[in-house]
Amino acid sequence: MEKGTIIKISSLCKDYESGKERVKALDNVDLTVKKGELLAISGASGSGKTTLLNLIGTLDSISSGTILFGHYDLSKMNEKEKTSFRRLNLGFVFQSYNLIPVLTAWENVELAFQPLSKSEKKSLGIQDFRKASYDALKSVGLEGLEMRKPGELSGGQQQRVSIARAIVRRPSLILADEPTANLDSTNSILILKLLKELNEKYGITIIYSSHDQEVLDSVNRVVILKDGKVLEDRRC
Repeated sequence: MEKGTIIKISSLCKDYESGKERVKALDNVDLTVKKGELLAISGASGSGKTTLLNLIGTLDSISSGTILFGHYDLSKMNEKEKTSFRRLNLGFVFQSYNLIPVLTAWENVELAFQPLSKSEKKSLGIQDFRKASYDALKSVGLEGLEMRKPGELSGGQQQRVSIARAIVRRPSLILADEPTANLDSTNSILILKLLKELNEKYGITIIYSSHDQEVLDSVNRVVILKDGKVLEDRRC
């Protein structure tokens, strides 16, 4: 893989069974992503953008083709290897926030460390998980709100908690699926500005799946899919 490349996708296909028919959600997709890129995958509903994000995130299985992530070949991983890969390398931001209502913001972020094995915790090199969680909340502008539960926070603040949870394990890649879908325009702009600042400050690669124009305007590169194929790949 070329120097500076974090993801190399080659001839990627994903098929689904639909009744008696076989539907091709992704059709021979080729894509290279550099470290530190801020990239949006866009397209109409059914274009394959969420499918592509799920395959990069090892949340779904590849039908054919390859996804290389550093020295990992995602197409050859079993489920246990995929789980460990996600824990050590990826952060996820969802449109629905996915916070636990009975836990505080601090506890929701710290929860990211709970499923880790001893060897995974050692690999992360983070000594104090509680402090790391506090620092993550501080970095997204929620200092002083750590003890509030999701129901005591606005939608924009809840999404900030989910971003803190996504970055607390210091991932090399964040996958954000429609992160502004449940936010008003003002909060959408603030969240996108925050993610861009995190991208620039920490060099975290961020890939969005979105058709929101505000998201597309905030990135350095837009890849447009149509019928499971790359229709356009442009730098902004």
